[in-house]
Amino acid sequence: MRICCYNLIAMKGYFLIISTLVFILGTGTAFGQRIMVHDPTVQGHESVEPSTATAKVYESRVLPPVRKKIVSEGCPDSLEFAGEVKGSFTRRNSDQTAIFYQMCQTGNGLGWVGLAVIENSKVVANFVQDSGWSFGIGKVADVNRNGLDEITLEFGGAMHQGQGGIGVSIIEFKNGKPVEIGWYQAAKLVDSEISTAWILTAQPGKTPVYYRQKVVAGKNNKWRRIGPNSVFRMKRLESVFEEVK
Repeated sequence: MRICCYNLIAMKGYFLIISTLVFILGTGTAFGQRIMVHDPTVQGHESVEPSTATAKVYESRVLPPVRKKIVSEGCPDSLEFAGEVKGSFTRRNSDQTAIFYQMCQTGNGLGWVGLAVIENSKVVANFVQDSGWSFGIGKVADVNRNGLDEITLEFGGAMHQGQGGIGVSIIEFKNGKPVEIGWYQAAKLVDSEISTAWILTAQPGKTPVYYRQKVVAGKNNKWRRIGPNSVFRMKRLESVFEEVK
């Protein structure tokens, strides 16, 4: 009788383990869970202001050498703050703030932007780039599992007959310098409103796998999925940041 009951309990335990494994593999709720890289449908592009702590360092230590380096007749000082995010960007287990801003616009969809990292009221990274119009900044929670968080930089503009787009660069810091992991088109704009968007997620790991889901704007601010959420390979642009000291 004891042997019978033991076998029954053992079998129940075995089936419970198998059921749990099937659930995990099927839903991705453990170890294999994807993370959000960028979702253009939930990030606004309204004007923002730096926090009080950030503003002090931004205005006194980040901007003066940048103005000295790039402000000219071709790049007038027309500063616009694009946002800030917190994370560990240049050093593991650190409490840092990354900021993104527009120094000037030099054409339709063209201009100088700045990216800086602040830690303990000190500027630990200060870079500029001749690229586009800054729209916003976001954080990715260490997609390649190297101990550092990545940054998403939104660029937009280049409007033609009321239509334009938003491109996003995923940036990581290597040896203290920003390096682009990849770029993708995040949205299409019609009259400055997003009409079509692509949501980017990833399976984290040493070699992350990225997925892209297309959505279109519907009624009552609802988004409708179009097609499958498919594996996606980002483009690599020759984007170069210049260090400011």
